[in-house]
Amino acid sequence: MKKIEPYPVASALFFIFEIFYIICMVGKFILIQLNINGFWHMHKLWENILPGFNGLTLLSFVLGLIEVGIGAYIAAYIIVPTYNRLIRNKINDKEITRKTFNVRFKTLFFTILSYFSFLFTICFVYDLFIPQFLNMSIIWKILLPGFSNLTLLSYLIGIFDIIIYSFYSASIIAGVLNYFEKGQIINVK
Repeated sequence: MKKIEPYPVASALFFIFEIFYIICMVGKFILIQLNINGFWHMHKLWENILPGFNGLTLLSFVLGLIEVGIGAYIAAYIIVPTYNRLIRNKINDKEITRKTFNVRFKTLFFTILSYFSFLFTICFVYDLFIPQFLNMSIIWKILLPGFSNLTLLSYLIGIFDIIIYSFYSASIIAGVLNYFEKGQIINVK
């Protein structure tokens, strides 16, 4: 097994989190300008997870950009060393390999898509059998644009949103990791 470096993972997470945050905030600003309310609620998620974020103001937007970027690097620099520590017995430091590690977009896309589609389907079916106040439809309304209630149309909209999110995530992760992996191989030679 190969030891993973935290910087490429941190950079990939940085781009994913920042672009996702910008799309969410710009989407809400556009909808406000068009007087469309009750459709896009991602800013409520940011209010809950970002300290100091208190609404749709320029200061909150900039503060959110900074906090999301820092959070991406913190996550990578905690997760990657933990992963490397867990697999330390399988890493052979004396064996130097110059074989490039290439993340395939198609494989990564279908992996992310199948995981989140399966998870969403299980949660959706679960929500059909529990009381309204315990189900996850509130979270789905925040995370999945167009999702309104527990109907077949909302389920299909949710799957479509998951396809878009999976494509976006796979393209950023594969592109950034492959870029940094090629740069690391060039430096080794």
